[in-house]
Amino acid sequence: MKMHLKYLLVLLLLGFAGQTPADTEAQLAQNIHELRSEGYRAATYLLIDNNLFERVREPGNRETYNDALGNMEKLLRLMDNPQDLRTPFNEFVGLIRELENQSLEEAHYHLATVNRIMMAHGKLDKAAGAQYSGLAGTISEHLHALHQQSLETSQILLLYQNSMFSSIGIYFIEPGETVFQNIDASIVQRSATLKTLLPELSGTLNDLDKQYSFIQPRLLNHRADWVPTIAAFYLQRNTETLNDLAREQVRQNKAS
Repeated sequence: MKMHLKYLLVLLLLGFAGQTPADTEAQLAQNIHELRSEGYRAATYLLIDNNLFERVREPGNRETYNDALGNMEKLLRLMDNPQDLRTPFNEFVGLIRELENQSLEEAHYHLATVNRIMMAHGKLDKAAGAQYSGLAGTISEHLHALHQQSLETSQILLLYQNSMFSSIGIYFIEPGETVFQNIDASIVQRSATLKTLLPELSGTLNDLDKQYSFIQPRLLNHRADWVPTIAAFYLQRNTETLNDLAREQVRQNKAS
């Protein structure tokens, strides 16, 4: 699930020439959202890769989270490396490299390092969220809704992965007994809102509903029949589609 590299390179070459302030703010909001989205993808696959219940360590998990980290690096450079995002990102990456250098015999240390990584991810996500909040009121309602739907899909997926780690804290959202149910209800309600805001995309949005509903029972009953890779497959497809739709909204706004 790779971000559209061509999209990033075109932006890097063309910059923001000819854009209105509203266009610039929408593009910046998109970039920050995608940084967060890739951060959740990296954290999700890192947890899958380091879950002690998995007997076989699939190389694809490490490839996926490193691909996400590479995309985050590109996005930070595209945004001129804001220090309040660059610093926690470097910490996030540094801890992941520390984990990768630990031997299999050091498994009892792994979870302590994974916990530190998740703390670093939470710090980075909150910093990016704070920047995004300053722009949320300047972008269109439908673009903001697409971003939020993507974000909460990423969050419920990471919560699901986190549920099999009794010693790993939750740092990206306020935990609680009903956190799964609350995010699920928000995703379902926002799906209906998006169909009202973007009726021309009802077919695509219905497809997203079908994919979400397939894995939804697992999310709400996350202590039974754990399926980390299947959940990631379906929900990452949804976030990827939502991010594509958001990019298209930004592009259309520039063209209008």
